[in-house]
Amino acid sequence: MTRTDLRLATQIAFTYIGTVVGAGFASGQEIMQFFTLLGPWAYPGILLATFFFAWVGIQILQLGRKLNAKSYRELTSYLFGSKLAMIVDVFMMIMLFFVTVAMLAGVGALFEEQLHISFQIGVLLTMALTFLTILRGMKGILLANSIIVPIMLTCVISIFVYSFFQAEFKPNTTYFTNVAPWQWIISGISYAALNLGLAVSVLVPLGGEIKNTKVLKMGGLLGAIGLGIMLLGAQYAMSTRVPMILEYEVPMGFLSSTFSPLMQALFVMALWGEIYSTLIANVFGLSSQLTNPRKPVAGSLVTILILTAAFFVAQVGFSNIVHYLYPLFGNLCFILLLMLLWPRKIHVPK
Repeated sequence: MTRTDLRLATQIAFTYIGTVVGAGFASGQEIMQFFTLLGPWAYPGILLATFFFAWVGIQILQLGRKLNAKSYRELTSYLFGSKLAMIVDVFMMIMLFFVTVAMLAGVGALFEEQLHISFQIGVLLTMALTFLTILRGMKGILLANSIIVPIMLTCVISIFVYSFFQAEFKPNTTYFTNVAPWQWIISGISYAALNLGLAVSVLVPLGGEIKNTKVLKMGGLLGAIGLGIMLLGAQYAMSTRVPMILEYEVPMGFLSSTFSPLMQALFVMALWGEIYSTLIANVFGLSSQLTNPRKPVAGSLVTILILTAAFFVAQVGFSNIVHYLYPLFGNLCFILLLMLLWPRKIHVPK
């Protein structure tokens, strides 16, 4: 693999990570709902999710290449047939919309809880920047993630290291005693399914744009490894502050604030960046489904309408969205994951 190929694979990995690591993941709220509440069973659940991120993520990228896809509509048509694909597309659009709502609610909670700035100001500023980035298409998404994801990786690893060496705080393994031993399997699969279902909107057209099979495989693998490292580090750090951390909308923000003002500032910047990166991925995916790529003016109008509608729905609050909708979407996305893994003869255009 040449240096150019390696650089492109790294960009793919960063885009994969950036699509998954949104408000729910980076804030810690999503990790808390799916894994921290499992106690020590969180770690095998995370390893299972990481395995699926690698296996299925690479398959999605490869299918995007083989289908020469411009949006995830080509993938759903291939998996489900043209009639059933219409129903799946509607479900995917609903899911992408509500996760977009969660991103906006998350950025509002971040501004309010960590910066003591109005919820509405934080949301409106992020909406404006999201719109400007989407105007640049896939190149804008790749560039944004190449900057944001390394910062977030560094920040999560730093929080893990700080937590590991704080002698007065150790992982609380006794707080959650009523967890069924098999629950980690359900959490690991549904968490991976949810995030892979969301990542489809970017991974499919990304595979369609980049034709190199080795680059796509390496990018998918590196992305999954990066996600696993971040999940494990964040889970360990949060487990050292159970049960007090359960009270916070942005639990990782609370953790960073207990270390130093510099760490808190870095985390707030990184978290905002990750919310922004997932927001542009989701809105890009929605917009690409609803518009003709040959009519950029119509696409811009649809993007504005999506962001405006999401702004009003986001007022219900971040933790409520993550608690009630994310597990539901995870279970429904499990069907998509099964269809991706179902053995079949591949007859797709070269």
